[in-house]
Amino acid sequence: MKADYEKLLTEEVESKISEMESQSYEFPERFSKKDYILTAVVILVCLAGVILGAFIA
Repeated sequence: MKADYEKLLTEEVESKISEMESQSYEFPERFSKKDYILTAVVILVCLAGVILGAFIA
C-alpha cells in the first residue's frame, strides 16, 4: 500500500515538474501591494475575532 502511494506521488510530482519546465507554462502573477494589504486586513480581523471571543466566553 505504501509503495503504491509513493509511486503515485512520484508520478504526479514528475508530471507537475515537467509541466512547469515547459516553454508554454505561464507562471501566476506575483502578489501586488493590494494583495498584501488585503491579507493583513484578513489576519487582523481574524485575530480580533479570537481576542473578542475570549472575552465573550
